[in-house]
Amino acid sequence: MVSNLTEVEFTTLNYVASILMIMNGIFGVICNASVIYIFICEPSERTSFNLICAYRSIGNSVILVWGFIGTFVPITLKESSSFSNVYETIVIISCNNIYIAVQYCGLLIALNRFCAMFFPLWYAKFFSIKITFVIVVFHFALKLADNIYYLVTILPKDCYTLFSYKTLSWIPNMDPKCHNGIPNPFNNTAILLILLIVMNVATFSRIYFFFKSTETEQGEMRRKSRKNNLLFSQTVFQDAIMLIDMLFTFKLSEISKQRYWTFISVTLVWQCVHSIDGFVMVMFNERLSLLKSRLFGSREEASHTNPQIWVSVRH
Repeated sequence: MVSNLTEVEFTTLNYVASILMIMNGIFGVICNASVIYIFICEPSERTSFNLICAYRSIGNSVILVWGFIGTFVPITLKESSSFSNVYETIVIISCNNIYIAVQYCGLLIALNRFCAMFFPLWYAKFFSIKITFVIVVFHFALKLADNIYYLVTILPKDCYTLFSYKTLSWIPNMDPKCHNGIPNPFNNTAILLILLIVMNVATFSRIYFFFKSTETEQGEMRRKSRKNNLLFSQTVFQDAIMLIDMLFTFKLSEISKQRYWTFISVTLVWQCVHSIDGFVMVMFNERLSLLKSRLFGSREEASHTNPQIWVSVRH
């Protein structure tokens, strides 16, 4: 399909793709950096749920800056790569592994909400911020070791995974020697998706009936119910983003081999996962919600929102 394009059309599409990746990347970095900043600078926001979100935002930011803005954009603009095959492979494989880590954060968030709704008396014990921090650090160390082991295994075999300025997407090495003993990522993704659906359905049922039973309640109980409803809505939005990416990656990307479609379905959708994920976390962040109320709402609305946020933040 590339050979049918004129040089002007080829270069124009590369410029458009680069601009989209830069704008989307900057937007995503700002959103994710806001989540990290608020978690670090606002003591009231340091909950186990927000710690997982901050960890997720760090992963999103690394992918957006290192993978897209720092690697894919220069290759696309220059229509050639200034990077070595080894470096490109390290970037792409590492970003994919970070993406998997972000997906597992979704499972951890769903488990957090599940425990909060079904085991509220144990929630503070099993999801204290210290225990959550240990889990997050352990998960990071595990993925780092797995990433290093994988790279050490494939690089000596010249199994390179590169980004193509022609197809505007990264291309895995399909040589059988590069995949021996490596599990199918689709299987892991399917298992993760099933677990997320099961936990989210159970959590939704619990929230729905709990919310109905507290319709006549006032004060703290009512605020906690609304808070759990909002946090669950956030997890659903984030899981939906991942599901859309899986749909494009495994199905919709096969619709066409045109350059514009491979860019949209493989590269841009992947990048949007991490930028929109940060945007969703910003929209549901309590501190920013309070700030928006103070900036755009009345003083009375802001003062009414304040106790709701601080009372229910731990649940």
